[in-house]
Amino acid sequence: MEKIETVDLKHRDCLIDRFHKMNLQISDYTFANVYLFRKVSNYKLLTTDCGLFVSGQNKQKQKYIMPLSAPSGCDVKTFKKILNRQDFFFPIPQEWLPYFPEDKFFISYDESESDYIYLTEKMASFKGRQYLCRRNHLNKLLSSYVPEGKPISADNLQDAMSALHKWQNDCKSTLDKTDFEQCSEALHKFSGLALWGIMYYIANEPAGFIIGEALNKDVFCLHFAKAFKKYHGIYEFMFNDTAKRLQSQYKYLNLEEDMGNKNLRRTKSSYGTEFLLKKYRVGLR
Repeated sequence: MEKIETVDLKHRDCLIDRFHKMNLQISDYTFANVYLFRKVSNYKLLTTDCGLFVSGQNKQKQKYIMPLSAPSGCDVKTFKKILNRQDFFFPIPQEWLPYFPEDKFFISYDESESDYIYLTEKMASFKGRQYLCRRNHLNKLLSSYVPEGKPISADNLQDAMSALHKWQNDCKSTLDKTDFEQCSEALHKFSGLALWGIMYYIANEPAGFIIGEALNKDVFCLHFAKAFKKYHGIYEFMFNDTAKRLQSQYKYLNLEEDMGNKNLRRTKSSYGTEFLLKKYRVGLR
């Protein structure tokens, strides 16, 4: 018997526990992402005889199911029942593909949905030819300013909101075309969502911030990076500084996907991607 619920803060502990046990590198499997984008992706919590799932919908209006545990406990008959009103399972890590026989399921992936994974050590050093452009931008900033980073807390929430509004104005896009609302909610519910972040200042003025959380013991996911463009090189400083703060704990940084945005793809690629983490779609033949 199925039970469907709208994703809410009351599900936080349950979902965080599930995601930690899954021990995946995929950015979608965090409570913050599911909760903050619950309206955009129409996320629902689905309880079945086979376990717990999250149902969602992508920009193409395709319906999908996110398994909240390795699918070893379900058989093909159960998969068919679960997918009866959905298009496919997503995002499925490569290590789960053997659970889905290719004669009964189709397997595909979209490059724009792949997560960008970086070595934290490399991001913290900016060493090597691949970082030449980023080093130049960083050095230009440091030749003119002395940036300062402070942990995000209730004390500087308004500073973070100020930086977010400046970022939105820089975008010259309407709110429905950016993630302003999701980022704003992340700031206002920062502690409740168990997030981590750094607020950056230049000459005591809010310049930008980074927000993220751990995916597992090796990977830290950066959900939001927002900054005021008038400070050329501020993004390089924020990523470099964040990596320095995290490198003793996490081997990798996950900067999520590019969503098919060519400018975003070009920017993320320029930071020395270690590899692209494919997220598979699995549907019935």
